[in-house]
Amino acid sequence: MRAEITALPTYGYRRAGALVNRTRSLMGLRPVNHKRMYRVMKAQGLLLPKSPKRRDSGRAHDGKVAVEESNQRWCSDGFEIACDNGDVVTGVFMK
Repeated sequence: MRAEITALPTYGYRRAGALVNRTRSLMGLRPVNHKRMYRVMKAQGLLLPKSPKRRDSGRAHDGKVAVEESNQRWCSDGFEIACDNGDVVTGVFMK
């Protein structure tokens, strides 16, 4: 397992487990369960660092949309177009 991780240190336990299991199947051995792979990698300090937590938004989300009048429909959509020079054109509309 360490040989697989050393070659590609950005792989998580699932992908590393797939590589190990591929090697084990060529050798005629049974595959390793992904949960065991996680436990072993955690014990050896081989897991990738956890992603940072997102900050909470200051805006309260109570699940209600404020509209001026009742029974009023509204919608919104957006799109982006990548240009040949690398710029991006963004279009957004609401009704």
